[in-house]
Amino acid sequence: MPASRRFLLLSSSLFVFSLAAFAADDAPFAPAQRTAIDNDLDQSFAATKAPGVIVGIWFPGQGSYVATRGVADVTTKRPMGVDDHFRIGSITKTFTATALLILADEKKLGLDDPVSKYAPWVPNGEKITLRMLADMTAGLHSYTEDDAWVKLAFSNFQREWTPRELVDAGLAQPPDFPPGQGWHYSNTNYVLLGMIVEQVSGKKIQDLFAEKIFTPLKLSQTSWPTTSAMPSPYARGTTVQTLDDSLDDATNRNPSWAFTAGQLISTLADLRTWVVSYTTGTLISPAMQKERLTWMTMPPNTPVRAYGIGVGTDHGWLGHTGELPGYNCAAYYFPEKKAAVVIMVNTDIPVGKANPAPTIFKALTTVLTPANVPE
Repeated sequence: MPASRRFLLLSSSLFVFSLAAFAADDAPFAPAQRTAIDNDLDQSFAATKAPGVIVGIWFPGQGSYVATRGVADVTTKRPMGVDDHFRIGSITKTFTATALLILADEKKLGLDDPVSKYAPWVPNGEKITLRMLADMTAGLHSYTEDDAWVKLAFSNFQREWTPRELVDAGLAQPPDFPPGQGWHYSNTNYVLLGMIVEQVSGKKIQDLFAEKIFTPLKLSQTSWPTTSAMPSPYARGTTVQTLDDSLDDATNRNPSWAFTAGQLISTLADLRTWVVSYTTGTLISPAMQKERLTWMTMPPNTPVRAYGIGVGTDHGWLGHTGELPGYNCAAYYFPEKKAAVVIMVNTDIPVGKANPAPTIFKALTTVLTPANVPE
């Protein structure tokens, strides 16, 4: 199967973040620094051959930078706008993981509970814990890496998938490794986690996210789509994730195939608020945040590039990337500087093996944090 057909692609006092809370950090960078950022963005954006991009950079005490390049719609040539909505793909996992940690804080579940307690139909579930699902050490094969499932999904982009169908597709394949004895990124893990979170909370995932995350943080432009429609304004996404690898507009594909592994929609402003919140643990207890930031360094991870509970670390930057056909996003936080970077691109088409948002992010960090450039 061609590489392009990879299909993806994450109790304490409550602190409320909004754009108003960031106002003091929004003074622009000095002209020389802004010019350097402009140049790096221009070069890296051109290298991705993407239609358009939105970039936000916020370094308290140094400066801020918000810019767009290119178009939101390749047909109408409408310029990209800073308020455009994007499908954020696997950044959804960071919301799912946070919901899990909130329920653990509320003593409604335990991170080391066996999956069999909630889903007795999962093979070997008595040896797989919720923590293993969340930090990608469970060994469950990702349904999005199954050629038969991909062919079926690509045959009907409007199909409505149930979470159980997705998990069953992953379970139909042999495990990648015994529970806890390896690391592999798996969308099956996070769909199953979402099913369990719904079961334990007694709420649909969109209602739980709204109650526990969207409303407290005032993420008014972040939404759980129940149809293939996008909220306005939005960027249209292009992809070659098709049966014949031809170029396609993926904007209005039904996102149900991603569920709690990748279904959410958001904006630059909301992702800025969100990445600061979850990487610093504003919605959960310090003890639970420590669990989130317990890094799995087994191969292919390393001590400087590893995964925790729905969050990655890469040379000091904490966050997650997200991909759905047509969209590629990255949102990261640098604790040392209390800095945030959000990049949103309206294509998932890589150049070589490099996806567009990580390519731009890496280029920008050569100026922003030259001693901490992600891999």
